[in-house]
Amino acid sequence: MEIFEVVFDIAYLVGVIFLSSVIIRNGNIKKDVSIILFGVMGLLLGFGDSFHLVPRILAHLTTGMDDYALYLGVGKLITGVTMTIFYYLIYLVFTKRTNIKSEKVHYSIILLIIVRFILLALPGNEWTLNSNNLFYGIIRNVPFALLGGIIVYEFIKSKKSPFDKMGIWIIVSFVCYIIVVVGSGFIPALGAFMMPKTIAYFIIIYLGYKELK
Repeated sequence: MEIFEVVFDIAYLVGVIFLSSVIIRNGNIKKDVSIILFGVMGLLLGFGDSFHLVPRILAHLTTGMDDYALYLGVGKLITGVTMTIFYYLIYLVFTKRTNIKSEKVHYSIILLIIVRFILLALPGNEWTLNSNNLFYGIIRNVPFALLGGIIVYEFIKSKKSPFDKMGIWIIVSFVCYIIVVVGSGFIPALGAFMMPKTIAYFIIIYLGYKELK
């Protein structure tokens, strides 16, 4: 199982970063800011995830998770920040491609991002210890889930391709993520739901590559 996860994580990181680079190149050729922004968003996803996936890969291949607690914890913090920015960028791409804009929605997203960053910065998260404190795991993800919910609602309501499809995969990613955050502390095997969550993000990037032309 550990070797499978290593191969899976490497394939995901290489795939997302490569595909996002191609998207940026296509955007530059077409001189389309929205395509370039989507590609940058994908790169942010890939590089952000690498901060917690690379330590996991190294831990699996060497001495185990306990010896990489610092890197895993700080990596999760960095990923938490980059994923939050990821959702802001995907919303910006949506507004540029569809011309559907709402100041109320935009300000709500900004407010939730600020609250999310404040909660991520709380010392109780104990990032350097790679803590799995359930209370902090839940409260720091409440604004994140609300942020995702707003974006999913806007995407699906718009009925604009590919954003309506992306909305479905965002739902899949959040369902899997919530299962991991809430359940893996009690049933470690539930941590495996990070894999379908990861696949959902790759599909979002692939949809952008395929349809944002």
